[in-house]
Amino acid sequence: MSSQTSSDSAVSISPPLTGVEVAESGGETTLHAAHASPRRWLYAGLLLLASVVNYIDRQTLSVLAVTMQHDLHLTDVDYGHVVQAFLLAYMVMYTLSGRLVDRFGARWTQGAFLLVWSVADACTGFARGFFSLATSRFALGAAEPGNYTASLRASGDWFNERERSIAVGIYSMGGTLGAAVAVPIAAGLATVLGWRSAFFVTGAIGAALAAVWMWLYRDPEVQRERTPSVPWRVVLRQPHIAVLLITRTMTDSVWYFFLFWSVKYMQDAHGLTLKTVGTTLWILYVAADIGSLLGGFLSGKLVPRLGTLRARFVVMLPVAACMFALCTVPHLHSVGAAIAVLSALALCHMAWMTNATVMTLDLFPRSMATTVQGMIGSASAAGGLITAAVIGSSIQTHGYAPVFYGLCMLHPLAALLLWWRVGSRAVAGGQG
Repeated sequence: MSSQTSSDSAVSISPPLTGVEVAESGGETTLHAAHASPRRWLYAGLLLLASVVNYIDRQTLSVLAVTMQHDLHLTDVDYGHVVQAFLLAYMVMYTLSGRLVDRFGARWTQGAFLLVWSVADACTGFARGFFSLATSRFALGAAEPGNYTASLRASGDWFNERERSIAVGIYSMGGTLGAAVAVPIAAGLATVLGWRSAFFVTGAIGAALAAVWMWLYRDPEVQRERTPSVPWRVVLRQPHIAVLLITRTMTDSVWYFFLFWSVKYMQDAHGLTLKTVGTTLWILYVAADIGSLLGGFLSGKLVPRLGTLRARFVVMLPVAACMFALCTVPHLHSVGAAIAVLSALALCHMAWMTNATVMTLDLFPRSMATTVQGMIGSASAAGGLITAAVIGSSIQTHGYAPVFYGLCMLHPLAALLLWWRVGSRAVAGGQG
């Protein structure tokens, strides 16, 4: 199924897929019915909740990093290696999860991934040192990416091209909302019951949600007839895959800094206590929530007038330019100013990421979209994996300033590359 508007048809996005698209066309009427069903908003709500839990389970470690480092006797380099263990599994499984979702649909895969990552999160509470902590986070990283490939598939199954950016914005907002509520939840539980309780409680919440998902969610009728996965040789021949892999590797490295290092930065550089972290740093992730929803809403509104690709770039280019302001953060001596700038930039990044994610549905046939998104997610995790080692070493030897100087360049450079390879062709093809 093409996800392009009529104004996009002049741009050659993907070559025809013999056999695959024919198989899809038989379910076109069923998918149009799904796109009109009011159930799609219930499912969007479930995807939101799944992403909230996904990020709570991921962020609990980041919030408690300093406390756990002291208790488990971990250095900054050790902590960086724990982050790398998570990202290594995340990188490998993102591609594999995309293939599984393309093959089996969103219902069973999302339910299984949700249950597995919840158990892995709870197991973090039993960690006694570096190895056990890294093992539990590796297991978490193996299951968590399935949330995003399944969510993208569900969004493509139940929402039309105009609403998809809103649906993607909703579940992307769930991730940052989860990061926001993880701060007071983890800090509060750790303060009252000890840090291990934070992992036990959040893991139990996820397991309960897995049961709710399986009870309520259904794939569209067309999905119940399983079709063969698109061959890898066909997927790899698609235009634009390379540039999407490269640009997401670059820009998602910044987001991984926000996730795994920003709380630690505020504690190290500004002396915030765990209690203060719980009452202030949630603001950063609420701003990211706003960016997710606002970025999807704005581009969705622009699609009828500009076409899908041009609408995405109208939002993405300005926010990418704003990310250069990261270089100012190490020079801000006020806690309030640092939180304000980081929050504004988190908003900008999530507006970028929402549109970059939905661009996968714009550029590729539905039969392979989640496979492509899985590849992009793996590239994203690879960027985080590399930068985790560099950041941990830099902090221990040179402090945080070089980290911010390097990260501030990534979004502007990625935007220029993406515009050169994709956006300018869209304009030349009649959208501009």
